[in-house]
Amino acid sequence: MSSSKPSIVQSQACATAGSVATTQPDKAMLVLLALTFAVYFLARGWLNAALVLIWVFCLVQIALGHCPVREVLSDKTARWLVGALAAPIVAVAAVQLLRQEFVPKYFDAPLRLLLSAAILLYFVARRVNFLRLAEFAFPVGVLLCAGYLFFWPGAGKYFWTFGRVATYFMDPLTLATHITIAGFISLFLVDASGRDPLWLKSLKYLAFVAALAVSIATGSRSGWVMIPLLVSLWLIGVKGAKSTRQVLLSVLAVSVACFALYWGSDVVHVRVAKGLQDVVEYFSGGDKDTSLGIRISLLRANWILFLKSPLYGWGFEGVPALSSIPEVAAFLTPLFESFFVRSGGHNEIMQSMMRMGILGLASRLLVFGVPLVVFAQAARSSLARRRSAGYLGLIVVIGYLTASASMEVFNLIYAASFYGLLVATFAGVALDKNPT
Repeated sequence: MSSSKPSIVQSQACATAGSVATTQPDKAMLVLLALTFAVYFLARGWLNAALVLIWVFCLVQIALGHCPVREVLSDKTARWLVGALAAPIVAVAAVQLLRQEFVPKYFDAPLRLLLSAAILLYFVARRVNFLRLAEFAFPVGVLLCAGYLFFWPGAGKYFWTFGRVATYFMDPLTLATHITIAGFISLFLVDASGRDPLWLKSLKYLAFVAALAVSIATGSRSGWVMIPLLVSLWLIGVKGAKSTRQVLLSVLAVSVACFALYWGSDVVHVRVAKGLQDVVEYFSGGDKDTSLGIRISLLRANWILFLKSPLYGWGFEGVPALSSIPEVAAFLTPLFESFFVRSGGHNEIMQSMMRMGILGLASRLLVFGVPLVVFAQAARSSLARRRSAGYLGLIVVIGYLTASASMEVFNLIYAASFYGLLVATFAGVALDKNPT
């Protein structure tokens, strides 16, 4: 590179390691990022709009030469992350090209992940550390959401059947996933940047409890599944259960807490018991048109369809006639077929495999697998800020992975924006190996 271009050392001098960036444009961008997460659960379209604004800001800064992107991309890990966030839109484009079809709406969510890749490059180049502002943004966002749902008189009109809570734009399944992730981020941020004062520590713990309360009130098992996994990660990783005895005690504590929640909460007890009953009925020849029964049929159908067209799937213009496929017709019911046509496969990876074949499978393995490896490596770092960012990133990836088993997590634009922006935000710190 020519000497007239800024070096990465010069660029890094514009930011304070372990803190937020010091230049005025960077400060403005970080404030916008904090506001993005703080009001995410209350304002429809706000996250998508903020993502685009942050992307435009980053793009302008890159174009002006304020970020040595080429030097960032010389790092193999950064290239893998950028490739992972770009993989979904590449898969959609390739399949539509191969199938000679063009369905624009399926580019929407993958495009948000691609925008997040550019944001990631900026964060890494500028050594932007959002962790200190995150300590306020996420607890405030969770508490605003909980306060609205539980105390605002008009919130009840957005409740689903049987009292399941939702917002005016976020259904119970998505709300449970995202509020649980935000709640655990608040928990993992306790003492993440040094010893917190009592009021700040209390705020984070309160946000965590409020997030669990909202998640339970949604009645969504998709959000509940990640709770024991993330609690175990917190006990073993953050709280330092290292020996075999400590790990076993942590697992035992989580198990006891889960059983206590099962027997102590009517909502949890009824939903879990109903799920177990659905599975037993399905495989014993009983009713297949239950909540979990339909999901099982959707998984089976997607797998069968993938095997019949594994190279580039069935595309996006429509769905195949299930009654014409003998293997699917054997368990086809009108209600299941209606779900398949209207609501998709209720599994992110399997639905992508059905629509896009091997390319769909590869794109999902990359978009989940690469960040998972990167954050796991950062969580073992000797640098405190990298460790914190690594664990925060693991919350996001594990949360989305568990939710993706029973729902499509990237079929909504704001859900893709949430994942992409969180990965970019925490990876920007996780990739910073500078010890100063």
